[in-house]
Amino acid sequence: MALKDKLKRFTATAAQLDDERLRDFCSAFPDVRPMDDLQPRERVTVVGEVQSWRIVPKPDGSPWLEATVSDGSGTIVVMWTGRKKIAGVHEGRRLLVSGRGHPSGRAGRLLILNPRYELL
Repeated sequence: MALKDKLKRFTATAAQLDDERLRDFCSAFPDVRPMDDLQPRERVTVVGEVQSWRIVPKPDGSPWLEATVSDGSGTIVVMWTGRKKIAGVHEGRRLLVSGRGHPSGRAGRLLILNPRYELL
């Protein structure tokens, strides 16, 4: 390891090192793209870690489970309709998620509704 890399490890914050480790983990999967490279309305497969999740109440009474997933380069939001929980999906859990991304909100963040997922 070069001296420059060693110095980087000592000067980087814990969050930066965590993001780097997560990017390395996610890039090891074949046919998976980084989240900062995703375009709206295309079918994607991504790997990432659940950063947060919440239950979104709906007026008709059927809740949605929303999770924010990060791969260290960016984030996406995945939502499962009619669900309050999914066994194994919690903060810190790594997932492989497939679906079609749709822009949502003012920021245009990508949202995948009812994705196929695999717990890692």
